[in-house]
Amino acid sequence: MTSDQLHQAFLNTSFKVLAKTEFIIKINTIISEVEGLNSWAFITAWNPSPEILPLEENRIRNKNLEDDIIKLGLKYSNGIGISADEQWSEESFFIENISLDKANEWAAKYKQLAYVFGNKNEPANLIYTK
Repeated sequence: MTSDQLHQAFLNTSFKVLAKTEFIIKINTIISEVEGLNSWAFITAWNPSPEILPLEENRIRNKNLEDDIIKLGLKYSNGIGISADEQWSEESFFIENISLDKANEWAAKYKQLAYVFGNKNEPANLIYTK
């Protein structure tokens, strides 16, 4: 997959938040369900850099990310990133009131190419990991 194809795949992905009231995040869209938050991130630890790992290994990686979230005392919900053709998905987390720096730190720690981040009253942004 070329970098342009990968970028388009990210843009076409639906990021589903599995909260009490489920909602979908689309990149470059303002998400009304998060208007009470100062910031948020949608991130996973699945398939680093993007090496395809077995399900059990991906779940262990996500459990480690979840432990990081809990240690900081951040509120979060489970989520799932779903490709446009619905042939691909990754279990993820929607994290409330996380800083961009912390989201990027975790994305780098878990070797993610990108994640979704938003600030209050702004559209969801695709952020490539530094």
